[in-house]
Amino acid sequence: MFRRSGKRKGFTLIELLVVIAIIALLMALLLPAVQKVREAANKMLCASNLRQIGIAAHNYHNDYLKLPAGAWGPPAPPGFAGYGNYNLAGQFYELLPYMEQDNLYKSFVSTDPAHFNGPGPMTPKLPPWYNSSINQTWVQTRMKMFACPSDTLYEQVSSGAFILMYIDGCTLWGLYFGNPTGNLFGRTNYTGVMGGFGDGCGSYYAQWQGIFLGKLGSEVSLGQLTVQDGTSNTLMYGEGLGGIGTGARDFAWSWMVGGMPTAWGLANPNQSSWNVFSSRHPAVVQFCFGDVSTRGIRRGTTWSQAFNNPGNTYTSDWAVLQQLAGRKDGYNNNTSAILD
Repeated sequence: MFRRSGKRKGFTLIELLVVIAIIALLMALLLPAVQKVREAANKMLCASNLRQIGIAAHNYHNDYLKLPAGAWGPPAPPGFAGYGNYNLAGQFYELLPYMEQDNLYKSFVSTDPAHFNGPGPMTPKLPPWYNSSINQTWVQTRMKMFACPSDTLYEQVSSGAFILMYIDGCTLWGLYFGNPTGNLFGRTNYTGVMGGFGDGCGSYYAQWQGIFLGKLGSEVSLGQLTVQDGTSNTLMYGEGLGGIGTGARDFAWSWMVGGMPTAWGLANPNQSSWNVFSSRHPAVVQFCFGDVSTRGIRRGTTWSQAFNNPGNTYTSDWAVLQQLAGRKDGYNNNTSAILD
């Protein structure tokens, strides 16, 4: 006669707990490696975005024999007065046709024949582009090419989104849209490099003029870069968080924003604000050079210098950063200390 055994096969509670503990331990050991692999992939994609923007600028140069300006529009009056009467647009608008966004470029309503006073003649006292509800709608377009995958770019901001950066005298001015409109605009982690402080705040900063000076309508050619510091030695585009990078985000950059100086150095997410280049990448902020090569620049002590802390001395890291940002300073200090 066949007799069924009363014993059952399975795990005891203790055995199950041991298995769960082993799995948890393996996950804890593997998670940092997975995160490093993910960040490495994000960093490569971010560098690719910067390179594509640089290539678009070169293609623009092929057509107009100049790189796009940091911002389009007639010369601004002193002290930012009357800015609302000027038709201002950042350089990325002019690059849209060179980034497979020609339809978006043509969808904007221009208030002058020169399309926001781009390569054509400048016409003063025209309504700004953002006075058009049609334009405000198209600026809400989100483009992956302008977003670093390591950043949470489209989280809500408490204050608004910048649409232009401009240097007037010794002041960096930012024109931004407050909320709720600012939260709607398409954003960017990338912008042009103005140099140390545009075309200078006194003779000291004037030596580090960048490709995108931060003056309306200013343009330079690749030929000028070649015979000055060289395209491979000059920063063209860099990445930033557009505002506070950790906790409650205050600002963001819309992709209409024009450029940024390097005078405040490179910030980590805890230090980040609307007026600095920064990133969520460990230790580095990525840049596209004039020859469209992309390199990470280590933050080092670039942020802790006298521009933020009067009375302190300028660090060697900060000075090397300004050398890379300037297009005609003629300096040849060793850059390996901060180049990744």
